[in-house]
Amino acid sequence: MSGQEILSDKIKRLALQFLIKQYANHSFSPLMVNNTLQLLDKDENTLQNYNCSPEHLLTLPIVPRHDPSLCKIFLQKFSFQNKENPVSLIVNDFSECIKRFFSDHYIIATDASKSHVSTSIAGIARNQSFSYRINPINSVFTAEVLAICVAMDELVIIDKAILILSDSFSALNSL
Repeated sequence: MSGQEILSDKIKRLALQFLIKQYANHSFSPLMVNNTLQLLDKDENTLQNYNCSPEHLLTLPIVPRHDPSLCKIFLQKFSFQNKENPVSLIVNDFSECIKRFFSDHYIIATDASKSHVSTSIAGIARNQSFSYRINPINSVFTAEVLAICVAMDELVIIDKAILILSDSFSALNSL
């Protein structure tokens, strides 16, 4: 691609997505040299064309090696997820599941949505909430993972186990 002077809009969009992903991966990015991201002038121009600068991009935190005792991700189906059941049964099953398995947890719910003009993320926990519009170049998957990351940053109660509710199997599976 670097030898081409004119790229289609789709290729430009994909190149920008790749650049943003590499920037977000920060220390894990091949663009890192001596603890600094090395952006070319054309990369910075590309970001400017989308009214975006590196300061607007969130980088992934550097986390210690995975410790299964610190984080459990449930990918199996719970009984309340059966959409064929009446709503009242789903509500009762959900309440029972929370009481039985997660009564001592601080509950946070996250979600993301995407249309042809915008991408949004949101999260809620007790009396706290957030909602943001993010650049529409982001995929629903990126938005779902970002919603979880923002929830952990903005809505967390430190001294309590946390239960994050998400409808994105792919986001949970990737985490």
